[in-house]
Amino acid sequence: MDSPSSPGLRRILSSAVLLAAILAVSILTEQPPPAKTSSAPPGAFSAVRAIDTLRRILKEDIPHPAGSLANEVVRQRILDELTRLGYQPQTQTTFACSKYASCATVNNVVARLDGDGESGAVLLVAHYDSVPAGPGDSDDGAGVATVLEIAHALKSLPSRRHPVIFLLDEGEEDGLLGAKGFVDSHPWATEVRVAVNVDNRGTHGQSFMFETGSANDWAIRFYARHAPHPAADSISYTVYKLLPNDTDFTIFKEAGYQGWNFAYIQGVNQYHTPLDDSANLSARSVQDHGDQMLPLVADLANADLKNLPAREAVYFTIFRRWMVYWPARRSAPLACFSLLLLVAQVSWLIFAGRLSPRELLWGMLAFPVMILVTAAAALVVERIVHIAGVTPVHWIAYPIPLGISFVLVAMVVVVSNAMLFSRRAHFWGLWCGIWAGWSLLAMAISVKAPGISHTVLVPAGVAACAGLPATVRRTENALASSLAVMLPLAAAGIVLVGLLTEMYDALGVPALVPIAVLAALLFTPAAPLCGDLTGLRALRRLAVPWIPVLLAALLLFAAMVVPVYSAKSPERVNFRYVQDADSGMAKWVVEAESGRLPEPIRLAANFHRADKGYFPWDTNPAFVADAPHRDLAAPTFTILESDQNGGRRTYRALLRSERGAPFAAVLFPPDADVRSVSLGGSRLPPPSERARTHLHNWFVYSCPALPVAGVELSFSVPLDKTTGVIALDENYDLPPEGAFLLHARPLTATPSQNGDVTMVTRRIQLLP
Repeated sequence: MDSPSSPGLRRILSSAVLLAAILAVSILTEQPPPAKTSSAPPGAFSAVRAIDTLRRILKEDIPHPAGSLANEVVRQRILDELTRLGYQPQTQTTFACSKYASCATVNNVVARLDGDGESGAVLLVAHYDSVPAGPGDSDDGAGVATVLEIAHALKSLPSRRHPVIFLLDEGEEDGLLGAKGFVDSHPWATEVRVAVNVDNRGTHGQSFMFETGSANDWAIRFYARHAPHPAADSISYTVYKLLPNDTDFTIFKEAGYQGWNFAYIQGVNQYHTPLDDSANLSARSVQDHGDQMLPLVADLANADLKNLPAREAVYFTIFRRWMVYWPARRSAPLACFSLLLLVAQVSWLIFAGRLSPRELLWGMLAFPVMILVTAAAALVVERIVHIAGVTPVHWIAYPIPLGISFVLVAMVVVVSNAMLFSRRAHFWGLWCGIWAGWSLLAMAISVKAPGISHTVLVPAGVAACAGLPATVRRTENALASSLAVMLPLAAAGIVLVGLLTEMYDALGVPALVPIAVLAALLFTPAAPLCGDLTGLRALRRLAVPWIPVLLAALLLFAAMVVPVYSAKSPERVNFRYVQDADSGMAKWVVEAESGRLPEPIRLAANFHRADKGYFPWDTNPAFVADAPHRDLAAPTFTILESDQNGGRRTYRALLRSERGAPFAAVLFPPDADVRSVSLGGSRLPPPSERARTHLHNWFVYSCPALPVAGVELSFSVPLDKTTGVIALDENYDLPPEGAFLLHARPLTATPSQNGDVTMVTRRIQLLP
């Protein structure tokens, strides 16, 4: 046992090499393909051609939010590009409202490639507006470029059964307004059966298909057949339904469309900031989008799109080469069969005298102990690094040392506990106990959340089958027992390693503890081999857990000393100039993502901290300092008409920015009991509980892309009390007096989302 060449130690080293190889292959295959040059055939997708087109469209590389003059220029260039490709594009101008109580007039660009007359259309979608803070080359310029290059390629391909509609919509960043306007009022919308949406939450990475419509089983089978290098996992589909995230595809799903949603998500630190520019756009990621979506759209146009069944599937990809899938309803029976097969093997081992009930109980105890102790240890480490200031924001500049340290925490816990339990459980006690835990977990998840069941069901099923050659014998066989460990370990690596590498990009710092728990789950199949380590001499035996402990400590120290932010991964820091039109008082308001004021900004003015934000509807802390008064016209809220009925008073009012600001809003306090709200003639649903919680229960009704003439608002409030209303408008820059703040913002900080704004507020009293 003491020799490095001993069979036991060789099995442990083989396990480590196996997981390392799976990790390496997983990372390599996740890299997007090289960009095809402009000399690629017309019927092929060329990222170089696509990005050349994007350069013509986003020539100035500046922000172009919905309704802005810059976005008008972008829209005209998109129309010109479609015309150059031989299409006859149209502009759909429509007024749309979102479930977030925002409304605006938006201008969608639509074009059509007719089919052979068969009913049902395929919709290919991206949005062309950006947030006010950034030029949006990836979000969603890359999507626009992808759509236009596919439109170019389809012109060179054979005719198709179904028409293909290209939609480049406006107002996605303001509440999915363009998509809503298309679905509600464009005559082509009723033809659509399937939509393919492309959006991005980062600046690079693999093109990932993260969401489908309700005909999930059909969508996955079709995608698996036609995508040359599929990248998808039903975990994302399951989790995305629970997250407060939306894209245009949300609107299409609500309209009953089937289809797919694509994005890349690496480089999230640059998302919705000035760094989402041409310098950070990845041609390889655009190529990956095109390689997936061009054959998908081309084949959809010739597919049978009638009566698509609303069934769900469980699915995952293996190294972007193969896709594994099955109907979600089969997960529970598969898990049950796997558990019964394992129970039969355990019973035989006990009957043959190779396993005692006591050893089995110790092995079954080992599995939850390993997972729970890992979770506890990871929570302690996470709290330590947070107190040390390593994780003040969700995405830090250098996360790799931190992520590896949490994986090492899991390794230490699993190996140490495996060595401890092996004294009582021995090899087969640990093997049976570990896989009993996996199988029971597979049963529970298959019933409650089948979309994520493959993460445990596949390894458990492989273990139940791989164990047969070793367990049905009456005597031990070293090769058979080794395969009983190695094969399910490989299966666990295949389904879990890719998830481990993607979790931080998807969730950021909150994923660190789940990463540790998932890593512990991944390492548990190797636990039966760790009994071999107990035969080593004391010094070597102690070195096994202590070497990863020291490595984890070194990596945590590295995470503590490297900068949290960098010029490429900056902190999000926005400035606001806020003027109260009633009192004439003005303030500088700084909102920092970390809740801490960067030192150069702190020194620039006498800021004080407001823990609950400057406004009563704010939920994040802010820093406030006095600012000079400017002669800025206040927004007007003019009552055009009022009436009373049934104990309530109904108002019709005009909200207008007298200084021509592009954004305005009306806010009612939590006790206002405001009802029957319409904006621009469109009735708005009551705000969701989630939206109101986010705004401290204030009712907020906004109009981005505000017309010069203003927008009408109608509502009713109780007749027997005075109701206070706040009207505000804002434009996306600071007054000249704010130049000192712009100069104080360090290179490791950046504006984001709406960026730096000038806001004017006023109060209106609605008397009984």
